[in-house]
Amino acid sequence: MHPETNCGGIFRPLIRGRFMALQINELCVNCWACEPLCPNQAIYEAQPHFRIDPMKCTECAGDHDDPQCAAICPIEGAIVDDFGLALNPPGSLTGIPPEKLNQARAEFSAH
Repeated sequence: MHPETNCGGIFRPLIRGRFMALQINELCVNCWACEPLCPNQAIYEAQPHFRIDPMKCTECAGDHDDPQCAAICPIEGAIVDDFGLALNPPGSLTGIPPEKLNQARAEFSAH
């Protein structure tokens, strides 16, 4: 069990002295897949893409083994942890090695 800290009446897990909170970045395509799955209702519609309220996000600790937003997200790299590391890194969903993808992008850009 993770130690918790009371933040304005909301208990949030504290790991290695930092609050847990994920972020949705500009790769998000606003597909709505993640919003209804969040057990803490931390995901909300915003412009230009969805956002995660860091005061509500617990990374699903205590509810699920894995963050549900990342488990359902169809976009590689759209959900990151507070260190900027993608929960679905390039190649994790498509099975395409990042090197091959970069090579294909370079070839496409050259035309």
